Amino acid sequence: MTIRNYPWQIKIQQLAFLSFSLFSSTLWAQTIVILADTPYSDKEKTMLQGPNGSLYRLVNEIKPSVVMHLGDYKSGGKSCTNALLIEHKALLTQVYPGKIIYTPGDNDWTDCDRPFLRYSFDELERLEFLITLMYQTPPLLTENLQGLTSQKSQIENKLWINDRLAISTIHLVGTSNGRVNIEKSQRKQAIKKVDTRDNLNLIWLKNIEEKAKDFDALIIGFQADIYQKSVIESKACDDSSLKACDAFAIYRQAFKDLAERIKKPVLISHGDTGEFCFEKLADNLWHLNAAGDFRYLDATKVTFNKKSSDNPFIINGLINPDLPRIGCQN
Repeated sequence: MTIRNYPWQIKIQQLAFLSFSLFSSTLWAQTIVILADTPYSDKEKTMLQGPNGSLYRLVNEIKPSVVMHLGDYKSGGKSCTNALLIEHKALLTQVYPGKIIYTPGDNDWTDCDRPFLRYSFDELERLEFLITLMYQTPPLLTENLQGLTSQKSQIENKLWINDRLAISTIHLVGTSNGRVNIEKSQRKQAIKKVDTRDNLNLIWLKNIEEKAKDFDALIIGFQADIYQKSVIESKACDDSSLKACDAFAIYRQAFKDLAERIKKPVLISHGDTGEFCFEKLADNLWHLNAAGDFRYLDATKVTFNKKSSDNPFIINGLINPDLPRIGCQN
């Protein structure tokens, strides 16, 4: 017997298949939101403040697995007073309570010694205060992220694995990773701190690699733009460097090697510079310069689709979904 499908039946079948496909894809997709270089201005504070701020509402409408903040949570032109750092932490805390992973930026500590600031501070003293405030003082930004781990010797380095997606931070900042513009700290002590931080960061990356069986893709977030053209073209840093230098070659190589060894998609994300762009650097390695830094008053939505090996990361602005630019040119 021949079975005939009438047009209206075919249409229903097509709609049912489409609905199933969309439902199926949502089962395989996971979304996170990235904030960077914000809030600098009163306008940005208003955008992040609940319940009516535009970014606050968009974040809470899409309900991401987690929100990452890639540092510089205050303007470099404002003094790093206790009161300002505490105020900005409170603002971040209410955006997505208990599900925010923050990593420090240079505006948050290394640049706090600038002589043009109304109040300038020893940068190492500010780092100690920042670590205590952001990672040890309630309410904790990450208190609702079950299974989150931290590096014992550098607690700002975090790793959270959720539904086969690994999300990590490492402490990597601009100002040539804290190797230049040391105004108030003892220079030898500050450089020693940088060397220690570099060593611990590389150990942390090795720790992540050893957990590769537990995830299908990895997002690593930090503040410094290690792929900026002017950085790559500058000379390597040494202990006597006083001007901007390339402190990041070891990290560019480490990320490339990590992606090659684990053979899984790795997304490197940072803030620091103004461009909002996304590109593929090598096999299994992608680069995202997240929205922020005055130029784009927006947040970045990252959707991971583990069914797609060619395009595992879909990147959009929350306010302007047509961004970012494909290819980075800064």
